[in-house]
Formats: sequence, structure tokens, C-alpha cells
Amino acid sequence: MSHTSHAVDMAQQPIGKLFWRYAVPTIVSMLATGVYVTVDGMFIGHFLGEQGLAAITLAYPVGAVIYAIGALIGMGGAALASLQLGKGQLQAAKQIVANTLLLGLVAGLLVAVLGISLREPVLRLLGVSGDILNYAKTYLFWYFLCGVLPILSMSFSAMLRNDGFPGRVTWIQIGCGVLNIVLDWLLIVVIPLEFAGVAIATMLCQGVAAWLCLRHFFSEKTQLRLTRAQLKFSWLWVKSILRLGLPSMMMSLYLSVVLTLHNIAFLWQGEPIHIAAYGVVSYTEAMFYLIFEGIALGAQPIMSFNAGAGLMQRVRQIALLAFGVTATIALLGMLLIYSKPEWMVYLFAGDNPTLAPYAIEGLYLYFWGLAFEGLLLVGASLFQAMDRPKEANMLTGSKLVLIGILIFSLGKLFGVTGVWLAMSCCSSVLVIWMLRRFIRLNRRLLAS
Repeated sequence: MSHTSHAVDMAQQPIGKLFWRYAVPTIVSMLATGVYVTVDGMFIGHFLGEQGLAAITLAYPVGAVIYAIGALIGMGGAALASLQLGKGQLQAAKQIVANTLLLGLVAGLLVAVLGISLREPVLRLLGVSGDILNYAKTYLFWYFLCGVLPILSMSFSAMLRNDGFPGRVTWIQIGCGVLNIVLDWLLIVVIPLEFAGVAIATMLCQGVAAWLCLRHFFSEKTQLRLTRAQLKFSWLWVKSILRLGLPSMMMSLYLSVVLTLHNIAFLWQGEPIHIAAYGVVSYTEAMFYLIFEGIALGAQPIMSFNAGAGLMQRVRQIALLAFGVTATIALLGMLLIYSKPEWMVYLFAGDNPTLAPYAIEGLYLYFWGLAFEGLLLVGASLFQAMDRPKEANMLTGSKLVLIGILIFSLGKLFGVTGVWLAMSCCSSVLVIWMLRRFIRLNRRLLAS
């Protein structure tokens, strides 16, 4: 795809056609990526039991800091490159891609050293002990050791999508998702590596995805082809990437914080079986979260390009379309969860009559605000795509603070029930603030 044809499509194609061209493959891509997490949960629940599910539920938020760093670098770099392309600054966009690669490599090295060193103290600080501690330590050792792979995978899948190849990213993620199923079966069932096998399978797939995306930027098929001369740090672009990527990092980190706070609160107010029940709930949430993230990532390159080109009416149209699609999917998801909660339990925990009533109660209490959660995720990404990091940081930062306050205040007042309710209460408050900001911004866009 030439630079000229890509720019013409972004600036002139009908918004609906352009949105679905990017959003559909991106949603499929995110769901395929979710296979890494979902299939891990299914294999763990079926072959390693309740303790295994509890161990991964406790360990994953610690390891997920890797994905937060990948979001910081990848989404910051991708959004910034799209803005520069919208302004017609091709050489600047190439420098941003090069700095994204260098930042990813440095971050991967730091993650490996610090993560392996600190994993046990952090787990003990969260109250993890006994066999579950040993399981979680093993899982996190391999996760942190190979942390550079998901960082590069996240960064350059976003770059490849923004370069006009969302379909290619989708096929890469689908292929790696299938590979993850095969490797989980091989390394958990055939070769019983247990928790090491879970982590190694995921990281190998992330490595394949990173290589397939990254090689594109050293080929002649891209307008953003990299050369050795471009592989040098520019403090100007590094600062801009980190500034624009911070909202994505906070949103990704938010998931880790939420998982960790829920784990602590359930250990405080409940029993270990509540941790396993929350594992079912969090895996269910992940499926819908990935759809919402796919909508946001699909809209982001279109919005960033048109914002950079000054076509604000098109920016407004894509924002309204993304919100509408998100709300519709969330309502359909709530219908599924509330009508067939036992399906979710069986999917992630098998036929487990002991766990089922706890998990079903959690599903009922947790998901009444699913639509709000989806709107917040898309809204933060849209602020970021429009180069409005102040609003995006305000939204994601206040969410981190408010969810902690609500989990422990509602937990103290209502016990386990209060812990389950906290998420949707938090989202409902913040979506009101966000919509007010978008209404104000919408008026400015109409005026322009």
C-alpha cells in the first residue's frame, strides 16, 4: 500500500466503511490474542485444578505489568506515528517507529532483571503462601524472563495496523492463538511442565507474533521501512511516545491493579474459593474487554490521522460510531451472562459443583456495569488518539484511585458482596464525567 493511497483512504473514504475495515479485523485480532489468556485458563482449570486457577489469578496481575509497558510504548508510538502521517511528515513517522523498537528492547531487559528479582517479595506482600506461592513463582519466572517478546508484539502489531494492514495483524494473531492451544496441550498435558509450561507456551507465541509484525518494517512493502541509520534514540520522540502512551499504560495497569485489589479483598473478606470464583469472572471479563479494546484500536488510527489532518468532523463521526457499537455489544454480553452464567463457569472450571454457586453469584453482581466499562475503555483510547493525553490521563488515573477506595469501603460495609459490586459502581461514576467531557468536546468539533 502506497503512502498516497493510504492517506486518501483515511481522509476521504466513508467513515462507516473505514471503521468496519479496521474494527472488524482488529476485534478478531484481539479475540485471537485473548486465546493466550482464555485457553491458559481452560487448561489450568481442567488439568491443574482449583489451586492452579487461584495461583494464576494471583500471579497474572503481577506479570501483566509487561503488557502495561507494551501498551505504553506501542500505543504511544502508533498514535504518534499516525498523527505525523496525517500531517504528511513521513520521515518523522519513521523515526518514531525506530524509537519504539529501541524502547521495547530496553524495557524488555529491565523487565527481566527486575521482575525475576522482585516476584517473590511482591507475591508475599499480596498474602500468597504455600503451594500457591510456589506455583505463582514458577509461572512468573518464565513470564518475566521472556517479557521483551510481548512488549515487541504489542508495539508492532499496533504499528502494522496503523500502517494500513489490520487484516495481516488479524491473521498473525489467529495463527499464534492456534499455536498457543497446541503448545498448551503439549507443555501441560503431554509434557507435564505445569505452570512453567503455561508461561512458556504463551511467550513462544508472543515471540512468533513479534517477529512476524516486526519484519514488515524492514521490508520494502512499507512506507515506514527502517534502516540502521534510523536506529538511534531521539529524546524528543521518546518523550512524546511516553507522554502519549501513558493513558494506555494506565488503562492496562488498571487491569492488574483491579485484579490485585480484588484478590486482596477476597482474601480479606472471603475464602480461597472466592479467588477461584473471581478467576472465572475475570476470564469472562477478559473476553468482552478484548472486544472493546478491538473497537478502540480499530478507531484509533482513523481518528489520529484525521485529527492530524485537521478533519475534525470525521473525528466526531468515528467517535460516535465507536461508542454506539461498544454499547450494543456490551448489552448483548450482559444478556448472555445473566441468562446463561453456568456456561461461563463450565468453560473455565469444568463441572465443579463446589465452585459454581460462588462464581455464578460473582457474575450476577459484577457485570451490571459492563456497558460503562466498555465506554470508558473506548473513551480513554479516543482521547489519546486525538492527542488529548490530559483528559485520557485524568480518566485512567482517577479510575485507579476510585476503584481502590470502592473495593475496600464497600467490602468493609457489605463483605464479599461489596467487593463484587465495586467495579460497576466505579465505572458508572466515571462514565458520567467522561460523557460530559465528550459533550463539551463535541460542541467544539461542531463549531469547527
